[in-house]
Amino acid sequence: MFKITPNPPATDDLVSPAFQLAAERAFAHYELPPAAKPTPSPPRNLEETLVHIYEILQCASANAYECADNLQGSNRKLALGAVHLIDMAQQHMDSLLDIKLAKTG
Repeated sequence: MFKITPNPPATDDLVSPAFQLAAERAFAHYELPPAAKPTPSPPRNLEETLVHIYEILQCASANAYECADNLQGSNRKLALGAVHLIDMAQQHMDSLLDIKLAKTG
């Protein structure tokens, strides 16, 4: 029987020295800068930091919940467990923000 698609290579070509050299030449040809990690701006105060962390937790919760909607069985339970853990962290953040606001207000 004739196969339309060939067998995959026996070794991982992405770690070969030839591939690394070709990738470096391509980046140099197109004058692409090396990937820089974004540096977050320093927080102004504790309350702003807590609010920022809370917003990050909200995003993580939404992502995990959307992921859980597309899963079934034990994988769904695992994703919903992550949602629950994030929600617990959000509750702790709520209590910290309430304490902070009670002290300043």
